[in-house]
Amino acid sequence: MKILVIVAHPDDEVIICGGTINKLIKHGHKVHVVYCTLNQEAYFGRETSEGRVIRTKNELKKSAKLLGFSYSLLGFEDMYLQKDKGLLIKTLIKEIRTTCPDVIITHFKGDKHIDHRTLGEIVPEANFQSGCNLCGGDIVWSAKLIVQGEVDLEMSTPFDFQVVSSISEENLKTKLNAFKVYESIKSEHNSDQTWLTNKLKWVAALRGRAIGARLGEAFIINNYKPIGPDGIKLAGDFLGE
Repeated sequence: MKILVIVAHPDDEVIICGGTINKLIKHGHKVHVVYCTLNQEAYFGRETSEGRVIRTKNELKKSAKLLGFSYSLLGFEDMYLQKDKGLLIKTLIKEIRTTCPDVIITHFKGDKHIDHRTLGEIVPEANFQSGCNLCGGDIVWSAKLIVQGEVDLEMSTPFDFQVVSSISEENLKTKLNAFKVYESIKSEHNSDQTWLTNKLKWVAALRGRAIGARLGEAFIINNYKPIGPDGIKLAGDFLGE
């Protein structure tokens, strides 16, 4: 199975599905993460935007090494993904056709961050258009399953999930270790990182209980079109232990 994770910012991949990424890779599946921006606007005080980008690149490399995924950088501007949705869709079509994923994981379209909402809106369309004879190229490809995960660390956005990926204690431990490489998140969210780490633990426990498992990560299915039998089977493989 090939899984493509499309996120707005480095650290989103860990929060949304770090445990699931670890689980899938340990089961022999391939995971590729696409970062649309490099957190250019997540700086404050004496730090510059350029300095933030350097730090972000170092942090995401550590996350990739810990969780075991490959990655690519799209180079869009932080907080401006909505500015040219057409270009973003074309760029994502190219990524989807290059990766040829079975499953795509991305943001929830109701998240409070504008970049997250933008990807939640357009990734399903990009996947649909990728399966049509559009935008040049020699390959036509659409993932059979798209799921959208939660990022909201402050728990201020309702998230009416549909399915849960069961993860192990080891998967969660690796996720938390990957989260810790993004040290700066505590200042960006005006919170102690210990509280944020505990929140990830608590949510994993709550999501797991929803399906009678010990731990889990929750998702909404958003395929843009009716999900087919292949997509349903993939969901079972993707969500199971």
